[in-house]
Amino acid sequence: MKKKMILVIAFVAATAALYGQSLDKDVMLLEINKARSMKCKCGNETQKAAPAVVWDDKLTEAAQKHANDMSSKGFFSHKGSDKSSVDERIEREGFEWQLVGENIADGYMSEAHVIEGWMNSPGHCKNMMNPGFSHVGVAVSSDGRYWVQVFATPLQAK
Repeated sequence: MKKKMILVIAFVAATAALYGQSLDKDVMLLEINKARSMKCKCGNETQKAAPAVVWDDKLTEAAQKHANDMSSKGFFSHKGSDKSSVDERIEREGFEWQLVGENIADGYMSEAHVIEGWMNSPGHCKNMMNPGFSHVGVAVSSDGRYWVQVFATPLQAK
């Protein structure tokens, strides 16, 4: 039993070391807004530069829970293990929204690399460049493998 436990701990430690284990929110926000500040091509479509987004802790919490869900249950999908969608997950965190989008990624080693991956994928790039989004939250799973980026715009106060 002791040998099995040591092997499991060693595997988890090696996986965390391989993928990296934390996200620097300042670096991530800088990378996102740097990408949004320049026009680009998302597939065959040219996208204009988009306004900067601000970090949102509720969106980050929803992203973190989804990233950890994918990691702990061994799946990769926009649907949660409970069949939830991104809009349901952010509502659980108390974010009232009028526009929402999500990017997910598997296996990237840093904030810059995952942003580059998303920018090289037409659908993910369009989310990144959508000028309608004003807020963002991003998380990486506790094992460092799965990345979740949630863009949203809150409902306006009446």
